[in-house]
Amino acid sequence: MINTIVELLKANKEISAYRVIETETNSIELFYVTNKLETNRATNTKEYVITIYKDFDDYRGSSDFSVVSTFSKEDIVNAISKAVSRCKYVKNKYFEIAKVSDAKPVFIPSPISEEDFKDVACNIANAIFKSKTYSDGWINSVEVFVTETNKRVVNSNGVDLSSKYASLYVELIPTWKGEHEEVELYQTIETSSIDYEAITNKVDETMLNAKARATAVKLPSDLKKCNVIFEIEETSMIFNFFKSQLDYSNVFMHMNLFNIGDKVNDTTDADLIDITLTPYVEGASRASSFDADGVVLEPCNIIKDSVCQKTHGNCRFGYYLNEKNPTGSYSNMEVKPGSMSYEEMKKEPHILCVYFSSPQVDGYSGYYGGEVRLGFYFDGVSYTPVTGFSVSGNLHEDKNHFRFSKEVATHRGYRGPKNLFVRNMTIS
Repeated sequence: MINTIVELLKANKEISAYRVIETETNSIELFYVTNKLETNRATNTKEYVITIYKDFDDYRGSSDFSVVSTFSKEDIVNAISKAVSRCKYVKNKYFEIAKVSDAKPVFIPSPISEEDFKDVACNIANAIFKSKTYSDGWINSVEVFVTETNKRVVNSNGVDLSSKYASLYVELIPTWKGEHEEVELYQTIETSSIDYEAITNKVDETMLNAKARATAVKLPSDLKKCNVIFEIEETSMIFNFFKSQLDYSNVFMHMNLFNIGDKVNDTTDADLIDITLTPYVEGASRASSFDADGVVLEPCNIIKDSVCQKTHGNCRFGYYLNEKNPTGSYSNMEVKPGSMSYEEMKKEPHILCVYFSSPQVDGYSGYYGGEVRLGFYFDGVSYTPVTGFSVSGNLHEDKNHFRFSKEVATHRGYRGPKNLFVRNMTIS
């Protein structure tokens, strides 16, 4: 169908440029209530997202629409006509779309693609239910998705790129019957690696966290400041803040706090920050050798030894900043490990924050933190599960004291330090 779409786009003389993204998704999905399989299904979908550009005056208007396999030629022609009409309401400053590049797309390994998806899904379920069982704790529900995405980007400048990548997604809700009430936690696992033992271990850990949440108590009322250890999700959010400061769009709109050559933190009492944007990191649940515009992605070291090296972003804002070769938009980053081991972080009294209600990072106000649903308070002697409190800090000040773990892990499109250690955060 993509050839038909392109032909119809070329036939419309009002169109200045176009881009077509073809996405085909194949998946095996399993849905369990407790340990009973309630639903299983295989899916195959194909969708086309078309972006039309129309130049007028000094502007390049654009409009998106979707096409599915049931569309007739007449349906597509009508959708194109409506999109062309909508373009006049979008008055973006003119920019150029992606061109054919000499850069060759890097190879993205996809180990799940080499396996039978049904076998992978069943083995994942077996790994989940292989976890330890408890009289007061159980897995309430499980959803397993093994998905392969085939993507192709074609545009009017001759770009024609394709990729294939498979990943797995697990969503589970463990329940623990406490003395006064039942407590539930929500846990997801997202990866492109096939490691069934790791899944079993993660489920075991989650069940014990549910137990801890059921027995958690309030922090001592006089505890107003404490060292805090963040887990990988919140740690990756901090690094995403530094990444966002060098994005073309933020630079163009003067919303960035750092520029090339600036030092992002004082390393007198903090670890160095080193971030490389990359098409792929080991175990990432998402990866691509090119971005949605059709720009071939190459490793891009944006921050080295805490000094900003390079801005990054999509074609449009790159063009506005006079970038001859925009880097493209990345969904993956690799961060060098820190200098402090996890065991060193745990030596002093601290709070290990395991589950947040909604962790936040606001780089402009400097606020970061949030309400903690489950943490573990170490008073210097023993750990106590705690809940019902918030931690907060000022990013602009605390970044000069951040210590990152030597241990690394992968979370979605992030691979880097697993933990972040912050001294004397505010507890409320």
